[in-house]
Amino acid sequence: MAQNFEYALTNSSGMKKVVSFDGLEFPIIIAPTLHGEPLLTSQALYYLSRMESAVRIRFEKSELIPQHKSDRELERRFEYIIDNYLFEYSKKHPQEQVTSKITDFKYWRNDGYTYLGYDENNTLALALDTLNDDSIIEVSNDDLPTKDAWNDWCLVSNYTNEYIETYVNSMQSLLKKTVKVEIKDHEELGTGKFELPLVRVDDGILTYYQARMLEVLQPHRLDVKNGQVLISRGFKSDSNFTLPLEEIRASKYFDADLLSYYFAAVREHLPISKFRCFYNVLEYFFDEAFKELGEVAKTEREQISCVVRWVASPGDIKKFINSLDGFYKKNIEADLVTSSRVKINAVNISQPNLEQRISDWLYAIRCAIVHSKKTRKGNIEARLVPYSEDEKIAYLAVPIIQHLAILCIDRDGEVQI
Repeated sequence: MAQNFEYALTNSSGMKKVVSFDGLEFPIIIAPTLHGEPLLTSQALYYLSRMESAVRIRFEKSELIPQHKSDRELERRFEYIIDNYLFEYSKKHPQEQVTSKITDFKYWRNDGYTYLGYDENNTLALALDTLNDDSIIEVSNDDLPTKDAWNDWCLVSNYTNEYIETYVNSMQSLLKKTVKVEIKDHEELGTGKFELPLVRVDDGILTYYQARMLEVLQPHRLDVKNGQVLISRGFKSDSNFTLPLEEIRASKYFDADLLSYYFAAVREHLPISKFRCFYNVLEYFFDEAFKELGEVAKTEREQISCVVRWVASPGDIKKFINSLDGFYKKNIEADLVTSSRVKINAVNISQPNLEQRISDWLYAIRCAIVHSKKTRKGNIEARLVPYSEDEKIAYLAVPIIQHLAILCIDRDGEVQI
Protein backbone atom coordinates (compact mmCIF):
# COMPACT_ATOMS: atom_id res chain seq x y z
CA MET A 1 0.00 0.00 0.00
CA ALA A 2 1.37 3.43 -1.00
CA GLN A 3 2.28 5.88 1.75
CA ASN A 4 2.69 9.63 1.39
CA PHE A 5 4.64 11.99 3.63
CA GLU A 6 4.63 15.77 3.59
CA TYR A 7 6.96 18.25 5.27
CA ALA A 8 6.66 22.02 5.47
CA LEU A 9 9.29 24.36 4.05
CA THR A 10 9.89 28.04 4.52
CA ASN A 11 10.78 30.29 1.62
CA SER A 12 11.17 34.04 1.48
CA SER A 13 9.14 34.32 -1.72
CA GLY A 14 6.63 31.89 -3.14
CA MET A 15 7.91 29.17 -5.43
CA LYS A 16 5.84 29.47 -8.61
CA LYS A 17 6.92 26.05 -9.86
CA VAL A 18 7.29 22.38 -9.03
CA VAL A 19 10.81 21.06 -8.34
CA SER A 20 11.52 17.36 -8.77
CA PHE A 21 14.60 15.81 -7.09
CA ASP A 22 16.12 12.40 -7.76
CA GLY A 23 19.40 10.53 -7.34
CA LEU A 24 19.58 9.81 -3.62
CA GLU A 25 17.86 7.24 -1.40
CA PHE A 26 14.38 8.22 -2.62
CA PRO A 27 12.94 10.98 -4.82
CA ILE A 28 11.02 13.99 -3.56
CA ILE A 29 9.20 16.95 -5.02
CA ILE A 30 8.70 20.49 -3.75
CA ALA A 31 5.45 22.21 -4.61
CA PRO A 32 3.42 25.18 -3.36
CA THR A 33 0.92 24.17 -0.72
CA LEU A 34 -1.72 25.32 1.72
CA HIS A 35 -0.19 24.67 5.12
CA GLY A 36 -2.28 23.57 8.02
CA GLU A 37 -5.64 22.58 6.48
CA PRO A 38 -7.36 25.99 6.29
CA LEU A 39 -10.97 25.79 7.46
CA LEU A 40 -12.15 28.93 9.22
CA THR A 41 -9.23 30.79 7.64
CA SER A 42 -9.95 29.70 4.06
CA GLN A 43 -9.41 32.42 1.47
CA ALA A 44 -11.24 32.82 -1.81
CA LEU A 45 -8.04 33.61 -3.69
CA TYR A 46 -4.36 32.81 -3.14
CA TYR A 47 -1.21 34.22 -4.71
CA LEU A 48 1.50 31.72 -5.61
CA SER A 49 4.05 34.38 -4.70
CA ARG A 50 2.72 34.35 -1.13
CA MET A 51 2.28 30.61 -0.66
CA GLU A 52 4.77 28.50 1.23
CA SER A 53 5.99 25.17 -0.10
CA ALA A 54 6.05 21.56 0.98
CA VAL A 55 8.19 18.49 0.38
CA ARG A 56 6.26 15.46 -0.85
CA ILE A 57 7.61 11.93 -0.42
CA ARG A 58 5.82 8.83 -1.69
CA PHE A 59 6.56 5.13 -1.31
CA GLU A 60 4.52 2.83 -3.53
CA LYS A 61 5.08 -0.02 -1.06
CA SER A 62 5.49 0.29 2.68
CA GLU A 63 8.52 -2.02 2.65
CA LEU A 64 10.40 0.62 0.62
CA ILE A 65 10.30 3.07 3.53
CA PRO A 66 13.78 3.37 5.15
CA GLN A 67 14.19 1.05 8.12
CA HIS A 68 13.69 2.82 11.43
CA LYS A 69 13.15 2.06 15.11
CA SER A 70 10.97 5.08 15.83
CA ASP A 71 9.01 7.80 14.07
CA ARG A 72 11.64 10.30 15.18
CA GLU A 73 14.40 8.25 13.55
CA LEU A 74 12.42 8.14 10.30
CA GLU A 75 11.79 11.89 10.44
CA ARG A 76 15.50 12.53 10.93
CA ARG A 77 16.29 10.36 7.89
CA PHE A 78 13.73 12.23 5.81
CA GLU A 79 15.14 15.55 7.02
CA TYR A 80 18.68 14.54 6.08
CA ILE A 81 17.74 13.48 2.54
CA ILE A 82 15.64 16.64 2.10
CA ASP A 83 18.56 18.81 3.24
CA ASN A 84 20.89 17.14 0.75
CA TYR A 85 18.44 17.86 -2.07
CA LEU A 86 17.80 21.42 -0.89
CA PHE A 87 21.53 22.08 -0.81
CA GLU A 88 21.69 21.21 -4.51
CA TYR A 89 18.81 23.60 -5.07
CA SER A 90 20.53 26.34 -3.06
CA LYS A 91 23.68 25.95 -5.15
CA LYS A 92 21.61 26.84 -8.22
CA HIS A 93 19.50 29.49 -6.47
CA PRO A 94 21.58 30.89 -3.58
CA GLN A 95 19.38 33.97 -3.28
CA GLU A 96 16.29 31.92 -2.45
CA GLN A 97 15.71 31.19 1.24
CA VAL A 98 14.26 27.70 0.96
CA THR A 99 14.80 25.46 3.97
CA SER A 100 13.12 22.66 5.91
CA LYS A 101 14.51 24.06 9.18
CA ILE A 102 11.28 25.32 10.72
CA THR A 103 10.04 25.27 14.28
CA ASP A 104 6.28 25.75 13.94
CA PHE A 105 4.24 22.62 13.39
CA LYS A 106 2.16 23.16 10.26
CA TYR A 107 0.17 19.98 9.78
CA TRP A 108 -2.54 17.99 11.44
CA ARG A 109 -1.21 15.50 13.95
CA ASN A 110 -3.28 12.47 14.91
CA ASP A 111 -3.53 13.19 18.64
CA GLY A 112 -7.16 12.06 18.74
CA TYR A 113 -10.11 11.13 16.59
CA THR A 114 -13.07 13.16 17.82
CA TYR A 115 -11.62 16.63 17.28
CA LEU A 116 -9.06 17.15 14.52
CA GLY A 117 -6.74 20.10 13.98
CA TYR A 118 -7.22 22.67 11.21
CA ASP A 119 -5.88 26.18 10.57
CA GLU A 120 -2.40 25.07 11.67
CA ASN A 121 -4.05 23.39 14.71
CA ASN A 122 -5.70 26.60 15.90
CA THR A 123 -9.13 25.14 15.12
CA LEU A 124 -10.33 21.80 16.49
CA ALA A 125 -13.24 20.52 14.40
CA LEU A 126 -15.63 17.76 15.45
CA ALA A 127 -15.15 14.70 13.24
CA LEU A 128 -17.76 11.91 13.13
CA ASP A 129 -17.96 9.52 10.19
CA THR A 130 -21.73 9.29 9.97
CA LEU A 131 -21.60 7.28 6.74
CA ASN A 132 -19.25 4.48 7.81
CA ASP A 133 -18.94 4.37 11.60
CA ASP A 134 -21.60 1.98 12.99
CA SER A 135 -21.00 3.25 16.52
CA ILE A 136 -22.63 6.57 15.62
CA ILE A 137 -26.36 6.12 16.16
CA GLU A 138 -27.58 9.64 15.42
CA VAL A 139 -26.31 13.15 14.70
CA SER A 140 -28.75 16.02 14.35
CA ASN A 141 -29.48 19.69 14.91
CA ASP A 142 -32.08 22.17 13.69
CA ASP A 143 -30.36 22.55 10.29
CA LEU A 144 -29.62 18.88 9.57
CA PRO A 145 -32.13 16.79 11.54
CA THR A 146 -30.90 13.24 10.73
CA LYS A 147 -27.62 11.40 10.53
CA ASP A 148 -28.09 10.85 6.78
CA ALA A 149 -28.11 14.62 6.17
CA TRP A 150 -24.45 14.97 7.22
CA ASN A 151 -22.34 14.28 4.10
CA ASP A 152 -18.89 15.24 5.41
CA TRP A 153 -17.22 13.56 8.38
CA CYS A 154 -15.73 16.94 9.36
CA LEU A 155 -19.15 18.10 10.51
CA VAL A 156 -18.56 21.84 10.21
CA SER A 157 -17.69 21.32 6.53
CA ASN A 158 -21.39 20.62 5.94
CA TYR A 159 -21.75 24.35 6.48
CA THR A 160 -18.44 25.76 5.29
CA ASN A 161 -18.44 24.00 1.90
CA GLU A 162 -21.46 26.02 0.82
CA TYR A 163 -20.19 29.24 2.38
CA ILE A 164 -16.76 28.90 0.75
CA GLU A 165 -18.23 28.15 -2.69
CA THR A 166 -20.36 31.31 -2.54
CA TYR A 167 -17.38 33.31 -1.29
CA VAL A 168 -15.01 32.01 -3.99
CA ASN A 169 -17.46 32.62 -6.83
CA SER A 170 -18.28 36.12 -5.58
CA MET A 171 -14.66 37.18 -5.14
CA GLN A 172 -13.58 35.61 -8.43
CA SER A 173 -16.26 37.61 -10.28
CA LEU A 174 -14.60 40.84 -9.10
CA LEU A 175 -11.52 40.07 -11.19
CA LYS A 176 -13.48 40.76 -14.39
CA LYS A 177 -15.40 43.84 -13.26
CA THR A 178 -14.58 47.20 -14.82
CA VAL A 179 -15.87 50.76 -14.57
CA LYS A 180 -16.21 53.47 -17.21
CA VAL A 181 -14.44 56.66 -16.20
CA GLU A 182 -14.34 60.10 -17.77
CA ILE A 183 -11.70 62.50 -16.46
CA LYS A 184 -10.01 65.77 -17.28
CA ASP A 185 -6.49 66.74 -16.33
CA HIS A 186 -6.15 63.83 -13.90
CA GLU A 187 -2.73 63.78 -12.28
CA GLU A 188 -1.95 60.23 -13.45
CA LEU A 189 -4.39 59.34 -16.25
CA GLY A 190 -4.69 62.67 -18.01
CA THR A 191 -7.84 63.46 -19.98
CA GLY A 192 -10.26 61.12 -21.71
CA LYS A 193 -12.69 58.27 -21.34
CA PHE A 194 -11.45 54.95 -19.98
CA GLU A 195 -12.75 51.55 -19.02
CA LEU A 196 -10.67 50.52 -16.01
CA PRO A 197 -10.51 47.22 -14.10
CA LEU A 198 -11.52 47.45 -10.46
CA VAL A 199 -8.48 45.39 -9.46
CA ARG A 200 -5.21 44.42 -11.03
CA VAL A 201 -3.67 41.18 -9.79
CA ASP A 202 -0.26 39.57 -9.85
CA ASP A 203 0.33 36.62 -12.16
CA GLY A 204 -0.16 33.31 -10.42
CA ILE A 205 -3.43 33.97 -8.65
CA LEU A 206 -5.36 30.81 -7.74
CA THR A 207 -8.83 30.17 -6.45
CA TYR A 208 -9.27 28.26 -3.20
CA TYR A 209 -10.12 25.13 -5.19
CA GLN A 210 -7.02 25.44 -7.39
CA ALA A 211 -4.82 25.94 -4.35
CA ARG A 212 -6.29 22.81 -2.75
CA MET A 213 -5.56 20.83 -5.93
CA LEU A 214 -1.83 21.27 -5.32
CA GLU A 215 -2.07 18.46 -2.76
CA VAL A 216 -2.38 15.88 -5.59
CA LEU A 217 1.24 16.39 -6.69
CA GLN A 218 3.49 13.43 -5.79
CA PRO A 219 6.95 12.19 -6.91
CA HIS A 220 6.96 10.17 -10.15
CA ARG A 221 3.24 10.86 -10.57
CA LEU A 222 3.53 14.18 -12.38
CA ASP A 223 1.69 14.82 -15.63
CA VAL A 224 4.39 16.72 -17.54
CA LYS A 225 4.24 18.18 -21.02
CA ASN A 226 6.67 20.69 -22.51
CA GLY A 227 8.21 21.34 -19.11
CA GLN A 228 4.85 22.12 -17.51
CA VAL A 229 3.12 20.09 -14.77
CA LEU A 230 -0.64 19.73 -15.03
CA ILE A 231 -2.44 20.27 -11.74
CA SER A 232 -5.74 18.43 -11.97
CA ARG A 233 -8.05 16.08 -10.09
CA GLY A 234 -7.92 13.74 -13.08
CA PHE A 235 -10.69 15.15 -15.22
CA LYS A 236 -11.21 18.17 -17.47
CA SER A 237 -12.09 21.31 -15.58
CA ASP A 238 -11.83 25.07 -15.92
CA SER A 239 -9.92 24.98 -12.64
CA ASN A 240 -7.05 22.90 -14.07
CA PHE A 241 -3.80 24.80 -14.51
CA THR A 242 -0.08 24.22 -15.06
CA LEU A 243 3.16 25.13 -13.30
CA PRO A 244 6.74 25.05 -14.63
CA LEU A 245 8.85 22.02 -13.67
CA GLU A 246 12.49 22.17 -12.61
CA GLU A 247 14.35 18.86 -12.33
CA ILE A 248 17.46 18.42 -10.15
CA ARG A 249 19.53 15.26 -9.87
CA ALA A 250 21.79 14.88 -6.84
CA SER A 251 24.88 12.69 -6.65
CA LYS A 252 26.38 13.46 -3.23
CA TYR A 253 25.63 13.14 0.45
CA PHE A 254 26.85 15.95 2.67
CA ASP A 255 27.73 16.26 6.36
CA ALA A 256 24.56 16.77 8.41
CA ASP A 257 26.18 19.31 10.76
CA LEU A 258 27.43 21.42 7.87
CA LEU A 259 23.97 21.37 6.29
CA SER A 260 22.49 22.52 9.61
CA TYR A 261 24.89 25.47 9.80
CA TYR A 262 24.20 26.28 6.16
CA PHE A 263 20.42 26.19 6.41
CA ALA A 264 20.49 28.09 9.69
CA ALA A 265 22.06 30.88 7.63
CA VAL A 266 19.55 30.46 4.82
CA ARG A 267 16.67 30.76 7.28
CA GLU A 268 17.98 33.93 8.95
CA HIS A 269 16.70 37.29 7.74
CA LEU A 270 19.28 39.56 9.35
CA PRO A 271 22.46 39.69 7.21
CA ILE A 272 24.64 39.81 10.34
CA SER A 273 23.09 36.55 11.57
CA LYS A 274 23.34 34.97 8.11
CA PHE A 275 27.04 35.85 7.92
CA ARG A 276 27.72 34.29 11.32
CA CYS A 277 26.10 30.96 10.35
CA PHE A 278 27.83 30.77 6.96
CA TYR A 279 31.10 31.58 8.74
CA ASN A 280 30.51 28.50 10.95
CA VAL A 281 30.80 26.37 7.80
CA LEU A 282 34.22 27.83 6.97
CA GLU A 283 35.31 27.55 10.61
CA TYR A 284 34.53 23.81 10.54
CA PHE A 285 37.60 23.36 8.28
CA PHE A 286 40.05 25.61 10.14
CA ASP A 287 42.11 22.68 11.41
CA GLU A 288 42.02 20.83 8.10
CA ALA A 289 42.63 23.40 5.37
CA PHE A 290 46.13 24.48 6.37
CA LYS A 291 47.23 20.84 6.60
CA GLU A 292 45.86 20.18 3.12
CA LEU A 293 47.85 23.18 1.85
CA GLY A 294 50.99 22.07 3.70
CA GLU A 295 51.12 25.32 5.68
CA VAL A 296 51.12 26.39 9.32
CA ALA A 297 48.23 28.54 10.60
CA LYS A 298 48.34 29.71 14.21
CA THR A 299 45.83 32.57 14.13
CA GLU A 300 42.24 32.74 12.96
CA ARG A 301 43.21 35.23 10.27
CA GLU A 302 45.65 32.66 8.88
CA GLN A 303 43.15 29.83 9.23
CA ILE A 304 40.41 31.55 7.27
CA SER A 305 42.96 32.46 4.63
CA CYS A 306 43.84 28.78 4.28
CA VAL A 307 40.18 27.76 4.00
CA VAL A 308 39.51 30.34 1.28
CA ARG A 309 42.59 29.35 -0.73
CA TRP A 310 41.85 25.64 -0.18
CA VAL A 311 38.35 25.71 -1.68
CA ALA A 312 38.59 28.63 -4.12
CA SER A 313 40.88 28.08 -7.08
CA PRO A 314 42.76 31.13 -8.41
CA GLY A 315 40.29 33.33 -10.26
CA ASP A 316 37.21 31.65 -8.74
CA ILE A 317 36.25 34.53 -6.46
CA LYS A 318 36.89 37.13 -9.14
CA LYS A 319 34.70 35.16 -11.55
CA PHE A 320 31.98 34.92 -8.90
CA ILE A 321 32.07 38.64 -8.11
CA ASN A 322 31.96 39.50 -11.81
CA SER A 323 28.84 37.33 -12.13
CA LEU A 324 27.04 39.69 -9.75
CA ASP A 325 25.75 43.09 -10.80
CA GLY A 326 28.04 46.08 -11.22
CA PHE A 327 26.49 47.78 -8.19
CA TYR A 328 27.83 44.98 -5.98
CA LYS A 329 31.37 45.24 -7.36
CA LYS A 330 31.34 49.01 -6.91
CA ASN A 331 30.35 48.70 -3.25
CA ILE A 332 32.95 46.16 -2.15
CA GLU A 333 35.65 48.24 -3.90
CA ALA A 334 34.90 51.08 -1.48
CA ASP A 335 35.80 51.44 2.21
CA LEU A 336 32.97 50.31 4.49
CA VAL A 337 32.27 52.63 7.42
CA THR A 338 30.89 50.89 10.51
CA SER A 339 28.63 52.44 13.14
CA SER A 340 31.69 52.95 15.37
CA ARG A 341 33.13 55.04 12.49
CA VAL A 342 36.02 52.62 12.02
CA LYS A 343 36.52 51.61 8.41
CA ILE A 344 36.80 48.16 6.89
CA ASN A 345 39.18 48.52 3.99
CA ALA A 346 37.98 48.15 0.42
CA VAL A 347 38.82 45.17 -1.79
CA ASN A 348 40.22 45.84 -5.24
CA ILE A 349 39.31 42.75 -7.23
CA SER A 350 41.73 43.65 -10.03
CA GLN A 351 44.79 43.31 -7.80
CA PRO A 352 46.66 40.00 -7.45
CA ASN A 353 46.19 37.60 -4.53
CA LEU A 354 42.46 38.29 -4.44
CA GLU A 355 41.75 35.18 -2.35
CA GLN A 356 44.04 36.54 0.38
CA ARG A 357 42.46 40.00 0.20
CA ILE A 358 38.97 38.53 0.42
CA SER A 359 39.89 36.38 3.43
CA ASP A 360 41.29 39.48 5.21
CA TRP A 361 38.08 41.38 4.35
CA LEU A 362 35.87 38.56 5.66
CA TYR A 363 37.98 38.27 8.81
CA ALA A 364 37.60 41.99 9.49
CA ILE A 365 33.83 41.72 9.07
CA ARG A 366 33.75 38.62 11.25
CA CYS A 367 35.59 40.43 14.07
CA ALA A 368 33.24 43.42 13.78
CA ILE A 369 30.26 41.08 14.11
CA VAL A 370 31.55 38.81 16.88
CA HIS A 371 33.13 41.47 19.14
CA SER A 372 31.04 44.17 20.76
CA LYS A 373 33.72 45.88 22.86
CA LYS A 374 33.41 49.66 22.88
CA THR A 375 37.20 49.88 22.90
CA ARG A 376 40.10 47.43 22.80
CA LYS A 377 43.29 48.48 24.58
CA GLY A 378 41.97 52.02 24.55
CA ASN A 379 41.24 52.07 20.82
CA ILE A 380 37.83 52.13 19.18
CA GLU A 381 37.20 48.97 17.20
CA ALA A 382 35.00 48.29 14.18
CA ARG A 383 31.61 46.96 15.29
CA LEU A 384 28.60 45.79 13.28
CA VAL A 385 25.41 46.32 15.25
CA PRO A 386 22.26 44.30 14.45
CA TYR A 387 19.21 46.23 13.22
CA SER A 388 21.37 49.20 12.23
CA GLU A 389 22.89 50.55 9.03
CA ASP A 390 25.68 48.04 9.68
CA GLU A 391 23.41 45.34 8.25
CA LYS A 392 24.23 46.78 4.80
CA ILE A 393 27.89 45.89 5.32
CA ALA A 394 27.03 42.32 6.33
CA TYR A 395 24.63 42.16 3.37
CA LEU A 396 27.55 42.81 1.02
CA ALA A 397 29.58 40.02 2.59
CA VAL A 398 26.80 37.39 2.54
CA PRO A 399 26.98 36.39 -1.16
CA ILE A 400 30.74 35.79 -0.97
CA ILE A 401 30.75 33.88 2.30
CA GLN A 402 27.73 31.84 1.14
CA HIS A 403 29.60 31.01 -2.06
CA LEU A 404 32.62 29.87 -0.03
CA ALA A 405 30.40 27.85 2.31
CA ILE A 406 28.93 26.07 -0.71
CA LEU A 407 32.42 25.30 -2.01
CA CYS A 408 33.43 23.92 1.41
CA ILE A 409 30.40 21.65 1.75
CA ASP A 410 30.62 20.52 -1.85
CA ARG A 411 34.29 19.62 -1.48
CA ASP A 412 33.57 17.67 1.70
CA GLY A 413 30.62 15.76 0.21
CA GLU A 414 30.68 12.04 -0.53
CA VAL A 415 29.81 10.96 -4.05
CA GLN A 416 26.82 8.60 -4.23
CA ILE A 417 27.87 5.19 -5.49
